Formats: sequence, structure tokens, C-alpha cells
Amino acid sequence: MAGLQDNMTCAVCTEVYRSPKFLPCHHTFCLECLEELAKRHGDTIPCPTCRAPATVPPGGVCDLQVNFYFTEEALEQARSDESQSMCPVHTKKRLVFYCTQCHQAICTRCKPTKHEGHVTEDLADAVARCKQTIEHELDRLKFSTPYLEKQKCRFVEHKMHLEEKQVALSNQVSHRNVT
Repeated sequence: MAGLQDNMTCAVCTEVYRSPKFLPCHHTFCLECLEELAKRHGDTIPCPTCRAPATVPPGGVCDLQVNFYFTEEALEQARSDESQSMCPVHTKKRLVFYCTQCHQAICTRCKPTKHEGHVTEDLADAVARCKQTIEHELDRLKFSTPYLEKQKCRFVEHKMHLEEKQVALSNQVSHRNVT
């Protein structure tokens, strides 16, 4: 779902699309984000992704083609999923970095303040690395389990042998004390 959610995220506001509209270059943005761009640039706005000029229709940005690939249900689901990955400090900011010093996910506002000078990496890269480590460790454990089971059996046998020797030695010592 994370990959699909990335496809549902506006490059301007970095949130799940609200009233997604196509530009002629086929990039999609929120209606409100495009309206802000039109206020700044007038009748020709540069695409925030590819910089291709886009002429605003006579009726305004709202007359641009609706991106019908995203159903409102899918967008609502993505918004619900997204709320789980929001910064607890800056509640409107998504968690996008991983601070390797503090071992926590952080947003773009936390990075230059609370984590200034700390080594950070893209959260998706950190997740992929952790997933790879977990898979590697699971494989290692899967192959180690039969060996450990054999070792356990050997230790149990050795323990039983030592207990038998202990009983024999105890009997020998107590037999000598009697004579």
C-alpha cells in the first residue's frame, strides 16, 4: 500500500490528493495546490514536476481534467493509512527520514531542529534495509534451528551421562566410608 500511497501523493503539498487534476503533461496535483500556483504565475503555470508550461483554462484551474484514476474511496483509504505515518510533534508533516543516532522516524521540520547534525537517511531506505536484515536473520535462524536441536540433544545426553557418573561416584564414596 505504501507504493500506491506514494502514487496518490501530491508533489506540491506532499499529502494525499484532494480533488486531483491533470496538467497537460499528465502530472497530477491537488486542485488547491494548482490554484495557488495560478495565483502566483497567472494563466501559464510551470508543472512542479517537469516544469512544462501549462495554460490555465478560461474557467480556471477547476476546469482542468480530473484524474479519474483515483477513486475517492482509494484516496480516503490512503489518507487513513497516511495518518499513521505522521510526525507526533508536527502533526501535519509526514515521517520521511530515519535518524540513525536517535533510532526514530522524523519529518522534514524535525531534521534541522531536534536532529541537526545527526546522520539521517530516507525512511523508505531504512525500512528496506531493516526488512532485508530481518529476512537475513530469519533465514539464518531457520538454518540454525536443526543444528541447535542436535546440540540440545547432545547436551541432554551428556547431562544424563554426568548424572549417572555422579550417582556412581556417590555410591562409591559412601561404600568406602562404610568399610
